[in-house]
Amino acid sequence: MVRKYKGWIAGMVVFLAVVAGLAFALRPRPQTVADGSGKLHGKRNIMIMGVDKRSGDVGRSDTLMVAMADPGKEKLSLLSVPRDTLVSIPGHGWDKVNHAYAYGGHTLSQKTLENFLGLQINNYVLVDFQGFVKLVDAIGGVDIDVEKDMQYTDPYDGETGLVISLHAGRQHMDGTTAIQYVRYRDEEGDIGRVKRQQKFMKAVFQKLTTTSLLTRAPEIARTLYQSIDTDLSVTDLASLLVTFAKNVSGDSRLETEMIQGSPAYLDDISYWIPDMEALGRQVARMQGVQVGSGYTLAARRAKEKYDKLLGMNSTADTSKVREIRIQDEQLKKSVEQSRKLDLKGKGMPPVSQMGSGEEKSSSLPPTPRQRPLQATIVNCSGSSQAGAQAAADARNAGFIVLSITTGNPMDQTQVLINAGSSRAEERVNSLPFNYALLRGAVNPGSGDAVIYVGKDYSK
Repeated sequence: MVRKYKGWIAGMVVFLAVVAGLAFALRPRPQTVADGSGKLHGKRNIMIMGVDKRSGDVGRSDTLMVAMADPGKEKLSLLSVPRDTLVSIPGHGWDKVNHAYAYGGHTLSQKTLENFLGLQINNYVLVDFQGFVKLVDAIGGVDIDVEKDMQYTDPYDGETGLVISLHAGRQHMDGTTAIQYVRYRDEEGDIGRVKRQQKFMKAVFQKLTTTSLLTRAPEIARTLYQSIDTDLSVTDLASLLVTFAKNVSGDSRLETEMIQGSPAYLDDISYWIPDMEALGRQVARMQGVQVGSGYTLAARRAKEKYDKLLGMNSTADTSKVREIRIQDEQLKKSVEQSRKLDLKGKGMPPVSQMGSGEEKSSSLPPTPRQRPLQATIVNCSGSSQAGAQAAADARNAGFIVLSITTGNPMDQTQVLINAGSSRAEERVNSLPFNYALLRGAVNPGSGDAVIYVGKDYSK
């Protein structure tokens, strides 16, 4: 049912991070003051990537994290980097951080991340779908509370599409079921998924504290080594599993954080805009170093660079989605390239190839096509069929349906669109059912409209 994996890595990330991070517990020594003249290296830092591989496409790093291990301690910190984070990719300009892997594999991803965070990264770990399943199964799965019914479909995900179907309540998850949980996407978009990934990480971390790893270390290390791409050796992994089992108590000491920033649309493309000054303080604190005036000044200059690029203050309220009109020509070109990569990553044709197919050759230049409008369906009706029916209605009205999820019960059907989006408002007028129109801010990743299907939908 699920063949390709994009945001699935959460649980396994913890396992890999613990193993890889503790491998270097004796080095390096933390520096006392960060002065902004070099990259921080207070802890041992490992880049962990969940890579979506598919035939005919190089893939994307749709989950990206940095594991930070305290020298001489068993404490571990994980910093999540949203895949839509706007960064400067060496040799390719400004783009989403997950596209660095498409341009230059893990080497370029690591270089991009080091420059962005001002952080020395010592090693890397890459895991794909098959590796995730094997590794979660290798530790016997995990128990987790599913907070609500989760129904999700995405016909453009991978080669065969994606279907997720989970019921609320505490349950034991093997590798395949775990993928569904960490990939689930609701109206919160990528940010909500990061929260679920971190919740799953803690469940895996806790499982490892109660699993007898001493006797199973060689077996798990072999599975680990065969299921990942890393510059660590199998000997390192096996010995560290033993060290982990001997030293980790039953109290979870896993710290999880996400890059500080705010959501925004740049020419209808969703991005996560980092707050560079807050990020500088966040990374320094997680590295356990004191910052000097030079480091603070470097963070301020990084923020000013984003301010100039966007033509406004890059720092904003995290609860609000901004629509930013691009003024910088280089950024405009980068966003167009990002659009093409996003469409290709979903298995969709370029915007220039979308349409009825009835156009005929002409001596006139082709008319530029607008980006197709997208919608997310949230089924709040209580009827298991209403979500799929509303999705069909939305497609007939001209929307590309990104996903179908389940929400809290609602009496009346509502449609949320971005305030000021005349295209979205005109398109929702074609929907063949009654609804209350809401104008506000649609979260990045949910498209141009969110259709909340109420109990009145089938009446």
